[in-house]
Amino acid sequence: MLISPKLAENERLLQNFQNAHRELSPVNNKEGEKNNCYKMANLCSNLILWVTCLILAVCWAKQSTQSKKNALNDDNFDQNRIKSFYTSDHRKISVYNNFLLSSSVFLIRNYLSIYGQWEHTLEDYSNGSHFGEESPDHIMWKTFLNPEFIEKTRFGKKIIRAVNHFKEQQDGDGYHIYDATAKLIRRIDIPKSTIDAPDSEGDISAILYLIGSWKKNDYGDILFYDDNKEIVGAVHPLMHRMIMFDSSIEHLYKPPAIDNGVAMKTLQIKLTKSVKKVKNAVQHWKLRSQNRIVGRKTTLSKLTTSTSNVIDVEKYITKRYVGPHGRKIFVLDNLFNENDLEKLRKIVKYKRYVFTDRFDEGSDGVSWVATFSLQDFIDSHLWDIHQQVAKHVGNRTTYFPYDVSCNLVQTSDKTRLHDDCAQVADQWTMVTYLNPNWTAQSGGETAFFERKGNDNEYITEVRPRYGRSVIFQGMIYHSARPPANGYNGIRYSFAVKMAEDEAQARVNRVTEDFSTYAANVEQVSSAIKIGYKMGEERTERIAFRSIVGSASASKSKEKEEEEDDEPSRRNVKGNQDWSEDDNENFENQPMQDPEYERELEQYRNPHKEIEKTSNKVAAKKRQELIDSIDRVRSNDKAMAKIQNDFERQINNLLQKLPGTLSKYL
Repeated sequence: MLISPKLAENERLLQNFQNAHRELSPVNNKEGEKNNCYKMANLCSNLILWVTCLILAVCWAKQSTQSKKNALNDDNFDQNRIKSFYTSDHRKISVYNNFLLSSSVFLIRNYLSIYGQWEHTLEDYSNGSHFGEESPDHIMWKTFLNPEFIEKTRFGKKIIRAVNHFKEQQDGDGYHIYDATAKLIRRIDIPKSTIDAPDSEGDISAILYLIGSWKKNDYGDILFYDDNKEIVGAVHPLMHRMIMFDSSIEHLYKPPAIDNGVAMKTLQIKLTKSVKKVKNAVQHWKLRSQNRIVGRKTTLSKLTTSTSNVIDVEKYITKRYVGPHGRKIFVLDNLFNENDLEKLRKIVKYKRYVFTDRFDEGSDGVSWVATFSLQDFIDSHLWDIHQQVAKHVGNRTTYFPYDVSCNLVQTSDKTRLHDDCAQVADQWTMVTYLNPNWTAQSGGETAFFERKGNDNEYITEVRPRYGRSVIFQGMIYHSARPPANGYNGIRYSFAVKMAEDEAQARVNRVTEDFSTYAANVEQVSSAIKIGYKMGEERTERIAFRSIVGSASASKSKEKEEEEDDEPSRRNVKGNQDWSEDDNENFENQPMQDPEYERELEQYRNPHKEIEKTSNKVAAKKRQELIDSIDRVRSNDKAMAKIQNDFERQINNLLQKLPGTLSKYL
């Protein structure tokens, strides 16, 4: 039960009443009797005041609880329906504002972020795909949710109630959700108009906007067409908004504006009265999920090698480049045979891809990334090939991987110039291109630069070719260029970053993994707090600020990058002026130089710089990792155990999170 802030005052009054009762004077004379009467009057007055405050507190608690229930259960469909459009044959589109609470939008977004199994649903010629197109609306990225689960959620039940209002009490009962698909639309995407079901089936569709702040010049409208292809109505994206329409009405998602780097997220729900359609849709969803699970069971370590154990690396090197200060880039062709590449591509197809449009300073700007288990890669013959190449081009025999991933780059991406490691490190990065039908006109080159900044020259650019690899020193500034404009496919690349030795690689991996761990813990912690108190005014304000703030951060970050006209004037430490001569001097500093030693110490022990967190669970884990690593920093086997154990903990956490969040949806 909610307790009034005045409860402490009530307790004080009660205490005064008890004290006054004990202090009543013995009645020995008239004066004592008079005093007792006076005290009794005060006593009664305090008691009446205390009872009154208690009654008010109970009423306040009931009112607050009722207000919360009203916020969760009061549909207000009449008030929230702002307009309706009609086709020439009277099929309807209705727009409802404030359909979802801010807390609901926040929780759905978090659920999709953690649980969402985003899939690329278009036929991709450049990837050599032979499967047919699965997206009539030509929207590339989707997450298919369990329709049975969505129907049981708060917002799912509200959508079903909204159908009855939409149908104006005429045959609006008996509808069930048979499809729930989250869609992600980005600038330069090319959606197509489509219908969700024939008119004869009587189905209903609903679109929920899961966006934050969105302006008119951000575009992203949804257009609805009559049978003669004329526009019946257009609806602009708006937070909390829901559109409901007859599924037979042709509609088209328009992409965001070219200068809007934020993706437009929607959740489209389809409803029907057909029991058979619902049953078939649920079976289809389960089959899709099962195929994904089976596909992900194929790991890198299970791939059988078809290459010899010892490779003559030199014969595969087709180009080599040397940048300023002797930094090296090597291009290798036909290093991997067709069988290896095809198996790798199948694994890549079923990987879990994580999307972001928010980037930290120094990020590569790649929105879609799938990471691989470090131990899985080490146990595969692919690592044997990478290791031999690194030994051949580098100065060590101890290079060891710490980051293994597949990067997906689209035309809509704005990739950024970056380096992969500190300028004092001796690391190598090896990238292998995985697009069978890629041509020179497809673009997507990897550009290498002498240094960071606008007053800069290319070292070279390497064009993707199927099976081609490029290995380069990690401190070289580079950028994966997006595909050419108008190209609908994806640029796939398999990237492996290698540190000087195993201990360094393991501590690098743990440090990077902690960011993921802390973000997930904080995300779920916030979601639980908001879910538990959703409907309360303060909770809704917090959820609203969180949603709007995340969207604004993505836009402002891109704006900052555009205004940053002299990034080359920043050294590895940040804001001091840094010239080309200074760069050369830094490169040649002796080992005893204090600045060099300090940079080297920071690089060797990145765990000491793990960002602090206010979350108690994450803060405790942070300190545990720092203490554990400090004890065994130079021990390869001990560091391997710490890193592998932490990776398992993160995977277990990710398995539990959807269930934790789902109860609040």
